[in-house]
Amino acid sequence: MADVFAEFCDFSTSEPLRQGDILEAIDINAAMWERHLMVITADCDLAFNKHHGRVTCIPLLTAEEYLLEMVVPRVRNRLVEKPVGELLKILDRIGGPRVSAERLRHWTTEESADSIIQALKLLEKDAVIARAAIESIQQLDASADELNQALRNLVDGQLGGDKPPTRKNAVARVLDPVREAYQRPPGDAMFISTFAASHDRGYFAYLRHLEQVWEPEVAIGPKHRDAKYKRISRLRDRYTHALVQRFATVFMAIGLPHEYEEARDVYFELMGDALK
Repeated sequence: MADVFAEFCDFSTSEPLRQGDILEAIDINAAMWERHLMVITADCDLAFNKHHGRVTCIPLLTAEEYLLEMVVPRVRNRLVEKPVGELLKILDRIGGPRVSAERLRHWTTEESADSIIQALKLLEKDAVIARAAIESIQQLDASADELNQALRNLVDGQLGGDKPPTRKNAVARVLDPVREAYQRPPGDAMFISTFAASHDRGYFAYLRHLEQVWEPEVAIGPKHRDAKYKRISRLRDRYTHALVQRFATVFMAIGLPHEYEEARDVYFELMGDALK
């Protein structure tokens, strides 16, 4: 029987903490950014205490959490452009108030379609198109705590607008960017199918959020009294190196202006003058 694929590997509880170790918060109510962490502090820093006890980690979010936090808002913002644009065209045509797209979108969350249509004194065809656009925006912007509901809102919001797409096309406009997040995630994220036994829901390591944990508060063995985190697994080297490489790319140094260097030198000179 073929081995089950997994990105993590076995380790000995006698081994010291190292890069690629997966930590789990003892607090079962820990925030999603703190629940599961991967150590990215270099092994040499850990070995020679260059980190001074501060272990730098990145969070491992469930796929649902990541998509709700990072992907769904981006898809929603793109889809809402069409109905908001339709409302702006109506306002321009009737000589209505000049408002930004952002304010117009926010207005639809504050009042009903009837109230907005009445306030703008829209009639006949303009009223019909405006109602469809407003209800489309409201559906797209509807809050959802679960991923499936959020995706349904994005599909249904398109179908309620003026000249809606087919359901097949509406679904594709939602699922294509979600599929992209899995197959070609942005440089600041990486998909991991499973990082420990019984943790196989599908996850994303998110590289733009850092957490620091005091090493004495990490239990690397079976005992975790007074600890805030316990080590539960270790990623295989290939995946650890891939994540660290992406992390380095995200935070690569960029050129700084000459004025910055001058200001930096002034601060040093002032400190030196105080010692003279």
